[in-house]
Amino acid sequence: MATSRLERIGTIFSRTEGLLLRGAMKPDDRPLWFDIYKAFPPTTEPKFARPKPENKPIRQILYKEDILRAKFHAKGHGLSSNMFSLNETYTKKLIQKFEQLKSESISEEELIEKCVTAVGSERQTEATKTTTKNPDSVSSHVLNEANLKNIFKE
Repeated sequence: MATSRLERIGTIFSRTEGLLLRGAMKPDDRPLWFDIYKAFPPTTEPKFARPKPENKPIRQILYKEDILRAKFHAKGHGLSSNMFSLNETYTKKLIQKFEQLKSESISEEELIEKCVTAVGSERQTEATKTTTKNPDSVSSHVLNEANLKNIFKE
């Protein structure tokens, strides 16, 4: 039994438009997408015989900071975030501190540890600032008792 070859002749839009023009389909019975497609047609018409697009390989985009981020996160640093501060993440602060201290002639591992301790001390001062504003608040108690690195170990 032969199959229909209509999908190879025209698009669904052109066939539906033909049905509407010839009166085979009432305007009230037209599909919901028809008016939208007519108002916003695609840039290239989706025909059956259209050639396949060329498959281009996806370029890997890596920045210098990505390698540093990976090293910080591999050691468990910079994973938590301060919801009260909308300015910078701790990872961004770690990278900025790394760029400042890069001029020193220290190995990269020691430099990362130095950055972590420097940003960690800044983090502690920020936490004490938030708790000293209102020491009786619930969030100050949570911040004082929070141990985010070992939260799932218990």
